[in-house]
Amino acid sequence: MHNLAADFAGMDPGQAGQALIGRADQLERKAEAYRDLHHQMSQLSVTEASADGMVRVSVDARGVPTELTLTDRARGADPARLSAELMTCLRRAQHTLTAQVQDLVATSEVGSQDAAAAHIVASYRDRFGDPTGCPPARHARRAGPGGWAAGDDGPATEVRP
Repeated sequence: MHNLAADFAGMDPGQAGQALIGRADQLERKAEAYRDLHHQMSQLSVTEASADGMVRVSVDARGVPTELTLTDRARGADPARLSAELMTCLRRAQHTLTAQVQDLVATSEVGSQDAAAAHIVASYRDRFGDPTGCPPARHARRAGPGGWAAGDDGPATEVRP
């Protein structure tokens, strides 16, 4: 814990008061930056599809699956292959989410050098692995409120801010 008394030792009361007001303003700006980051992170949603378009998996900002879609291409597929494709898409979506969180933190006012922000990124890496170890998806796009674009059943990475 930081010792504030040491920061203000030797200051007259007026200077110490101004320094405390400055510190309070700084903390308020940091709190606002974290609120903004939290809001942006809470809006994330990622969708990954198999290369053959057989399955799609969406995860929310916590990496929890919110949608598992089997397209018509999945009919008659080997159950083991189907299961493997679902798990692969889930892992890719979670890796993509980790990368998106990392990018959000790096570009936020908080910045990736902040210890708490670094902890946020580390917690996603701990849960879902390092995103650099995941094979890239074919393409990425931001989705509108309806999710997938009409007629879009091909492989994609969908990222919702």
